[in-house]
Amino acid sequence: MSHHHRTEKNCLNCGAEVLGKFCQQCGQENLEPKETAIHMVRHFAEDVTHFDSKFFNSVKYLFTRPGFLATEYMKGRRVSYLNPVRMYLFTSALIFILISYLSGGPEHISPTAAYTRDTIEQNSNSSTVSWYTTDVPGTDEQVSGLEFPRIYATNGVHAYDSIQRSLPETEKDDFFAGYFNRKLAATATTYHKNPNEFMRKLNQRFLNSFSKVFFFSLPLFVLFLSVLYVRRKQFYFSVHAVFTLQYYCFVFFSLLLITIAQIYAFDDGPASSAMMVVLFAVFAGIYVYLYLAMLHFYGQSWFKTAVKFMVLSAAISGALIMITGIIFFNLMVSLAEA
Repeated sequence: MSHHHRTEKNCLNCGAEVLGKFCQQCGQENLEPKETAIHMVRHFAEDVTHFDSKFFNSVKYLFTRPGFLATEYMKGRRVSYLNPVRMYLFTSALIFILISYLSGGPEHISPTAAYTRDTIEQNSNSSTVSWYTTDVPGTDEQVSGLEFPRIYATNGVHAYDSIQRSLPETEKDDFFAGYFNRKLAATATTYHKNPNEFMRKLNQRFLNSFSKVFFFSLPLFVLFLSVLYVRRKQFYFSVHAVFTLQYYCFVFFSLLLITIAQIYAFDDGPASSAMMVVLFAVFAGIYVYLYLAMLHFYGQSWFKTAVKFMVLSAAISGALIMITGIIFFNLMVSLAEA
């Protein structure tokens, strides 16, 4: 494509003098602005091929050398690998689309399972919100659902307000508890009307929102690393961020493997036992990989790394549980308000 380079040495993008094929100031190639459709297609193919080579090269090292990509980025060797942010965005989008597809999308249960859930809801005497999973009689199915207090089955908000008015001032919910319990009362009313439709929509929305759990936990993960390695001044905040982005990419691929393994692990087929082993190995591998990545990237002793790994694992696990709970609660409330 050299015959399409301009003879003029001024950059059309920034106006700087161009000494070679690319501008030294902004990096734009010094090409003629007028291109044929064939040349545009060729440029696109080259860009895609360039992206593919960087992506697969990055994925290779992501799996085979924990912490290596972050080390390369820190040392300034970045051209051969996909930018960490682009890799995170591309990987998360691709993986969660595949997970959604493999998971079957919205919940689909048999009439017998639906009847089982209806029966549990009608016979529930629960005084608190709880989650259950039970076998469906006469089948190999299981059904999951929520149990809400029966007192909120009809006009739950009115029932909650009536109960609160009847209580002494010292026993009434404070502002935050009142807000939370009032929302649950409204959700309970919606749920009791049609528990199967409620759970179908809730499962669908949660599956579509699952990537948000990792998105919101990401800055917390970076913050935890910054605190754990606060005395290592060469590891500044953005370096911790690169390490986290690349670790999360590994986690996304692991989640895809877990989803595939789950499809077979809970069947009665011959592959179920093997898939249970795979499932356990992938879960364990997520934590082993994090320890090895921290060991290689931050360069501390195995004992110091093990202590910081355990602290980080506990902190991020708590954060993930909290974020998941908040997202799940908001989804339930949004269904009640829809």
